[in-house]
Amino acid sequence: MPKKGKVRDFNTSSRKNSSAERFKILEYDITYDPIQDKNYDKLPDHIKDKVDNFYYMVQKNPDPATISDLENLIKEFPNVPKLYNYLSIAYSRSKNREKFIEIVEKNYHINPDYLFARLNYAEVCIQHGDYEKIARIFDYKFDLKLLYPKRNKFHISEVANFMGVMGIYFLKMDKREIAENYYKILSEIADDYPITKKLHKQLYPGLLKRIHKSMIGKR
Repeated sequence: MPKKGKVRDFNTSSRKNSSAERFKILEYDITYDPIQDKNYDKLPDHIKDKVDNFYYMVQKNPDPATISDLENLIKEFPNVPKLYNYLSIAYSRSKNREKFIEIVEKNYHINPDYLFARLNYAEVCIQHGDYEKIARIFDYKFDLKLLYPKRNKFHISEVANFMGVMGIYFLKMDKREIAENYYKILSEIADDYPITKKLHKQLYPGLLKRIHKSMIGKR
């Protein structure tokens, strides 16, 4: 069953100046069902089957044939951003960092409105310490409903990864309270997601160690 997003007030910095402004995490549906993709929907059925199979094939260490098939499919259907996403995952799982970054950047520049193209590029920027680029990638909109006003429903993976990236961004920009607010929502809806654990680790480094020391001190 879809869950309803909760309305939350956060403080953020204005795009054009440093003054604080208010905005809300707006209400929308969170679903576990596949979200319609118009580019994917236009594909022939036999190609859709291939694309669906790639989702599972790239999760572990994909063989060179899988990567080659994906590259050929992208040449034939260059307007399907999901294919670039799968190819970037394949290169990541194959530990080919250079090709991973190349495909992530290519997907973002070809499909700048595709959420996962934005998210993957943002994560590359975070890894490189280019935190100030994050706001530009998301058009200075820190809520999914603001970023995609015509949509009323988002997949749990979209919500979780978006909020995780936003949390890390605000933490790196020394806005810890906002980062914690994102984490609170994220931990409620996707506590088992890797991005949730990553944000928690960055927000509370060495938490268990500090608790352990505190407990020893009370003995």
